[in-house]
Amino acid sequence: MVGVIGVNKTQFKAAKSLVPITKRLYVIDTSYLLELYRVNPWYEESAHRMIKQKFVENCKTGQFFVPVAVLFELANHIADAKLRRFELAARLSQDVASSISEQSPWIITHAVGAQSLTDLVSALNESVSRFADEFSRQELGLTDTTVILEAERLLRKDQKLASLRHYQVHIWTRHAALKAREPDAEPSPFI
Repeated sequence: MVGVIGVNKTQFKAAKSLVPITKRLYVIDTSYLLELYRVNPWYEESAHRMIKQKFVENCKTGQFFVPVAVLFELANHIADAKLRRFELAARLSQDVASSISEQSPWIITHAVGAQSLTDLVSALNESVSRFADEFSRQELGLTDTTVILEAERLLRKDQKLASLRHYQVHIWTRHAALKAREPDAEPSPFI
């Protein structure tokens, strides 16, 4: 039987297997979450609308990764917020709980590959060393370093698994120096 688009199931499956689908992996920086949450005074209404639209447009075809350090930095900004502090803290708490239980709205990532306290300490050492030796010279902070390391980890994972070659790794940030470190250039970035 022929389907709605004029091909049968077998033809559709064969055609689908020939067309590589690009999945996008987004590592989210604090600057995007400040806009998304509307944390006053660190957001702009026009940027909030644009970033919210990007999340909505990409939620079906992409995955969002948020390093723990980004959540700590966001929480610190919320603690200093001029308006809606308790509402924002409650929303962050709900989003983190949902992310832990359902990996939605994000996948929360911790230190790269850390399975034990020893691994965590080793990953922290790598983060701080790369921050001191490389990223601080580019005016990138320790939280930025964790965003870059997560993007690098996703890219390495992508390269190791042939089936993932159709992935692209992007960093969503309003910080141009951090955006410049994303593994794959995003077609229409919003900085």
